[in-house]
Amino acid sequence: MHNLIVGDLNTEGETIMKKIKMITTGGTIAMGEDEVTHQIVPKLSGLDLLNKVPTLESMAQLELTQFSNVDSSQLTLQDILSLAQLIKSSLKDDEVSGVLITHGTDTLEETAYLLDLIIDTPKPIVLTGALRTFDQPSSDGESNLIHSLQAILEPASSNRGVLVVMNNQIHAARFLNKTHTNRLEAFSSLNCGPMGKIDYSGVHYFYELKPQTTIKIESLTTPIEIIKLGLGSSDNLIKTILDSKCQGLVIETFGLGTVPKNVMDPLKETKIPVMITSRCLEGQVYDLYGAFAGDREITKMNLIYGKNLTSVKARLLLTLLLGKNKSITEIREFINHKLKF
Repeated sequence: MHNLIVGDLNTEGETIMKKIKMITTGGTIAMGEDEVTHQIVPKLSGLDLLNKVPTLESMAQLELTQFSNVDSSQLTLQDILSLAQLIKSSLKDDEVSGVLITHGTDTLEETAYLLDLIIDTPKPIVLTGALRTFDQPSSDGESNLIHSLQAILEPASSNRGVLVVMNNQIHAARFLNKTHTNRLEAFSSLNCGPMGKIDYSGVHYFYELKPQTTIKIESLTTPIEIIKLGLGSSDNLIKTILDSKCQGLVIETFGLGTVPKNVMDPLKETKIPVMITSRCLEGQVYDLYGAFAGDREITKMNLIYGKNLTSVKARLLLTLLLGKNKSITEIREFINHKLKF
């Protein structure tokens, strides 16, 4: 790929490269094979990543911060809140045109969605990572980094919320889902397809989105768990969680949101909010089936439909809203009328 220099011309006709904040958090893109165990472990610092892809510094003026260097499965909600604060602080600089974040792919969709819910800015925020390390054949880290920076420098990327660039595609955080464990095309945008693509002719967007409703939050400490149901699941886990100090629950159940009777029974007396999502990757849950213990029963119990949210995204949303002391009625109102899908 050709080196790109993007910027405005000064009075002498010289190109002024845009200033971009680059934040590294770790993940496969910063990993390599351990010589003894042959397992994949953290190896590359943020500076090492820049040295691996010198094209980046010919495209923009990069201000680098290494936030962490861990597998993304080890990140916590508090880590992401701290990351959000770093991003907000960086974007206060009028000279910073956008933010590029490297991240492990395991929880990439969750971090992107959480940032999309709590950061309000017209400037592009792009997350990327890799499915293969730099020392593996056909590594995707270099191309993902270059394409991500291209997306940030593209004027049409403004006012699109948090984006994820992987495998030549641009995804909106609200739709992103990791659908394969290690394939290069591991990420999909559920229900709608990717927002755009990047090829040799540039950055191309396919559709527009309404700006996400921002939730202002100072902490992320509300304990919320997820339970996934299968054919014949018992109510043991439900009872255990309801007896614990958990303040909210997400249940990933069947089809349009139908819950079996034996699981429904312990939920009838609970006071904590319970959000219903589907095991299906696409579509949404809503009030349709009238069978006993089906959706009509759920409506009477004032449980909450998560629409087309996956269980992990529903958990993040519920964590934010409970952190704002929202009631079940207020949470349902937010989902039905304020949240953008």
